[in-house]
Amino acid sequence: MVGHGNYTTEKVTYPSHGETVAGVLFRPTNVANPPGIVLIGPYSYIKEQAPLQYATRLADEGYASLIFDPRTVGESTGMPRRLENPKMKNEDAIAGLDYLERRGDIDTSKLFLVGICQGGSQSLDIASRDSRVAGVASVTGYYRDHETDIYMICAGCVAWTPGADIASMKMPTPDQGEGLLKARLQRAQEARDVYDKTGEVLYQPLVDPKAADPETGSLAGLPGPVVWSWYGPWTLKNFENRYAVMSDLDHFSYTTVPGVAKLTKPALIIHGDNSMNAAAAKRHYESIPAQEKKLVWRDDISHFQHYDQPDVVDANVGEISSWFEKVRKAGSA
Repeated sequence: MVGHGNYTTEKVTYPSHGETVAGVLFRPTNVANPPGIVLIGPYSYIKEQAPLQYATRLADEGYASLIFDPRTVGESTGMPRRLENPKMKNEDAIAGLDYLERRGDIDTSKLFLVGICQGGSQSLDIASRDSRVAGVASVTGYYRDHETDIYMICAGCVAWTPGADIASMKMPTPDQGEGLLKARLQRAQEARDVYDKTGEVLYQPLVDPKAADPETGSLAGLPGPVVWSWYGPWTLKNFENRYAVMSDLDHFSYTTVPGVAKLTKPALIIHGDNSMNAAAAKRHYESIPAQEKKLVWRDDISHFQHYDQPDVVDANVGEISSWFEKVRKAGSA
């Protein structure tokens, strides 16, 4: 049986591209030189959300687990505030691997990545090109391809009610989604032009409980009751409910397809029909050329349950720790 709370908690900072990233390291007390994990959270995350739930449990499993606020978010520095840029988050995660290497009390031959939602696909992308990563796990990933971006936009137009099956939601048409994406990118370009000319940053709410109109869309980054069901309560807990509108240029121009197709590290994907765009998860998994890969498919779990529902996170961490243990043993053979 795994003991609970057998770790120390250390607030840390480390440099990333001229800024200071704020993080927390959960280090197991019963392992002298533990393997290290860097965790990346969902779109717009702060470290106290889903990454915290996974890090504490992984620390109980014997892994030194680092969570962090990306640049421009939370306790980390960087301007403009609340810039949603996945490439910058990748850089911050890589800087986190650098930090674990410098500490001197981590087994740097066994460094891993774990990501939740968008952090999942980003972790796979990083692992495809960082030779230090021994293995990687993606949980309920937001797999960054065009179809999934349209899926995300269309999901924001659905007037979901609690208890309804998300997988059965009737979505707007792909053509409507394409139109809404085009409108978002136009707004983002206009906001970038204002910033370049005047330095003013245009903001809109990140989340909004109202479903977007499929014809006119929403100014919020993540509209609709499905997203609000999880993010809404966080707006009462020091979660800054806004995003820089120009972020959409960086967000929607990023794709994980080429990187994942080059991934040779052992990879674990946890997903299901009630997670975001299940078809994209299967495509990403099938494209991974690694000899060692595993797909865990759970249709009984919805996307946001994977973030912080205790029994779901426990089960996911069990899968992740078993997978990483297999990788470690193979590396020691």
